[in-house]
Amino acid sequence: MRPFSICTAFVTLVALVAGKKQTAQVSVRNNWDQPLVGVSVIHKYSDDYKNHGEWGIIKPGELAPETMDVEYNTGFLTTGRDWWVITWYSADMKTQYYSDPVNFRNIIDALEKVAPSVVKVAMKTVAAGMAAEAGPGAVVAAKNAAKVLAKVANEALFNTESTDGFKQHILRSEDAGKLTEIVINKDRSITFKSKSGNSDTGTSSRKV
Repeated sequence: MRPFSICTAFVTLVALVAGKKQTAQVSVRNNWDQPLVGVSVIHKYSDDYKNHGEWGIIKPGELAPETMDVEYNTGFLTTGRDWWVITWYSADMKTQYYSDPVNFRNIIDALEKVAPSVVKVAMKTVAAGMAAEAGPGAVVAAKNAAKVLAKVANEALFNTESTDGFKQHILRSEDAGKLTEIVINKDRSITFKSKSGNSDTGTSSRKV
């Protein structure tokens, strides 16, 4: 019995030190008074996991029904951290907003590298679909084009190695399998709402 007990204890210790991979779900809630267009979310758990999600158009008061999965580790002696970036466009397609906890320039630099030709074509389609007289076909096209904008923003930021300008919001074991809401507030500040707790950050903007 003793060898078995020692072996079991050793395996348990290794598991605790190594940590356990967890998955949580994330969506975006719009508490602003305008639609969120081309919403992108990037999540990085240190160097272990990278996840991204895109939403086309999220109306005021709406929690987007689509969710993205994010991966992270929990356990004794795990040292990883969860880092986040959120971007979206205004309904008139003239402004891009992005989470900005410490006003780091590298987020702007990455966004400004996006191919302008791709962005302009998508913007025209979105603008046509957002018009009051737009028909059902134009609205669907606008949602699809808005997702293209979100993907372009994600591609610009996803492969950056640095987390400068990213917001830290730690996910814990009790968040696994649960929904974390990223809430865009009335003043355009951002709140992360998880079962384990909340975090807040500010936003900045750039003209496009």
